[in-house]
Amino acid sequence: MARLEVAPFADEHLDAAAELLAARHARHRAAEPLLPELDDPLAAIEREWREEGASGAFGHGAYLIGAPFTRFEGTLRVGIAGHAVEGDAESTRDLYAAAAQRWVEEGYTRHEVFVPSHDAALVDAWFRLSFGASAVLALRETEPEEPFDAGVTIRSGTQDDFDEAARLELAMGEAMLPAPSFSSVQLQTHEEVAAEWHADGESDEYELFVAELGGRTIGHILLYRRPADLRVPANSIDLAQASTEPEARGLGVGRALTAHVIRWAHENAYPVMTTDWRMTNLWASRFWPRRGFRPTFLRLYRSIP
Repeated sequence: MARLEVAPFADEHLDAAAELLAARHARHRAAEPLLPELDDPLAAIEREWREEGASGAFGHGAYLIGAPFTRFEGTLRVGIAGHAVEGDAESTRDLYAAAAQRWVEEGYTRHEVFVPSHDAALVDAWFRLSFGASAVLALRETEPEEPFDAGVTIRSGTQDDFDEAARLELAMGEAMLPAPSFSSVQLQTHEEVAAEWHADGESDEYELFVAELGGRTIGHILLYRRPADLRVPANSIDLAQASTEPEARGLGVGRALTAHVIRWAHENAYPVMTTDWRMTNLWASRFWPRRGFRPTFLRLYRSIP
């Protein structure tokens, strides 16, 4: 294959990029029909392009747009709508070669990109750019799931449960510090996490469920009414957080909570549930696929050098 002729991405490329994104998403929906329809591909592209500091590359039948991800220093992210290729996925490598030079010169040496997981050729092209799979975005149908008996009581959470939920959230973060995750995220104090729960937890956007054993909270799941986008159907709900007390892991608490929230979502007219997990979280990367969640996007990551 001849090297793709590439130019810096500009406003004049928006319409062509929107056509490429629409075609990519149509192929993706053919592989995973639960994904939402894409009514306005141009708006999706413009959201990526209008991000502060965005830049990218465009070639015949291919585009790539990335923008600084301010949550982590030195990180540049290619979002859900930030990349599409029509035809040979090898074009991806030419796009990246053109765009990444500027990114690195501007001090962004950590690069992330979301790639449709069903497109093996596209994923392989990124792997051959020294990217690795760091996270998974996934979804599944909800249904009247049979309860799983773990010997716990499951109920809806209230504001009185927020301190315990904060404790469990911290336990989940602590589990990401050692091998193989080696998370570099600075953990907050219990007081800081609890304050966030009390500030946001009563919002209509969230539904908390807790598992109790002997009157003690040993697990929870937090559902989130995530805004719709290219991967999130408008009538879905997100399984945003799940944690089991370390001493209670292996007892089936997670299975019982998951069965409960899938049934609750079905009964409350949410036909689709989304979630995500880190590849290096061994528990999550094995647990959620066994609960029926199917990958839709991979978040790939590269650090330079």
